[in-house]
Amino acid sequence: MEYELVKFDDDLPVKVILHPVDDTIRYFPRHWHDSVEISYVVAGQIDTIYIEGTDYTSGPGDIVVINSNEVHSFSVEQTEGSSALTIIISPGFLKDNCPDIDRIRFQCISSVENDEQQQARYARLRDTLDSIIEVYRNSETDPLAPIRMKALSYELIYLLLRDFAVEKNHAGAIKSHKHLSLLTEITDFIKENYKHQLSIRLIASRFGFSVEYLCRFFRKQIGMTILQYIHAIRLESGLRDLVTTDHPVTQIADDNGFPNVKSFNRVFKSVYLVTPDQYRKSKRLNLTRGL
Repeated sequence: MEYELVKFDDDLPVKVILHPVDDTIRYFPRHWHDSVEISYVVAGQIDTIYIEGTDYTSGPGDIVVINSNEVHSFSVEQTEGSSALTIIISPGFLKDNCPDIDRIRFQCISSVENDEQQQARYARLRDTLDSIIEVYRNSETDPLAPIRMKALSYELIYLLLRDFAVEKNHAGAIKSHKHLSLLTEITDFIKENYKHQLSIRLIASRFGFSVEYLCRFFRKQIGMTILQYIHAIRLESGLRDLVTTDHPVTQIADDNGFPNVKSFNRVFKSVYLVTPDQYRKSKRLNLTRGL
């Protein structure tokens, strides 16, 4: 839902995350960062990946590269045994090794690619990602794993630059950077104040805009209304309180800025398909059964 700061280990140009798809979280809200992010579905399905106004469905073996500062989010289909690999590439490393990186973007979404030659390139990329997973899983027992991981990181970036780099629209990039700076200010303000009464008129006044301009600008940049965005932030925090505290649902609704529990129930059910009470009970039942 916001600009995300990603920290990197000094020894690696990438951050590697291999994770099961947690059925506690169905939706990873819209955000952006200056790193390049690779999503690789190992098993199961990511129901929807939103990138800059377009939705993509991603199944087993699919690769999606999200470029620097592209607004994106993930909606997860809850399937047993689902897992995914996320690799985040350091922007500093890319800049040091490819001085023209600001002029290119990676065109790499395997699910929409039909060209046979390009599919062969995806296969090579997939082999490298599978090798990264293998090294990651053996990292605690193999003393040479850090060296192998570093070599694979370089190979991965080499394949991206060789097979998937295209020239960026320079004028559009400048305009996009200005818009993202403003968008970051707006979303930071919302995140700092979402627990309080927060009207669109108040936000518009804070930034010197008319309500109409703010709504139009926000929806164009992030692909959702500003009210939907506020609800999503409140829901993300409310879900965390729901599974980590024993607070009553009415208190959770109030603590996270919802005008009333009815509003919280409606927004929650639109995403999780059950009410907050039903969701909490199902989680506790699973814990009791040892699931």
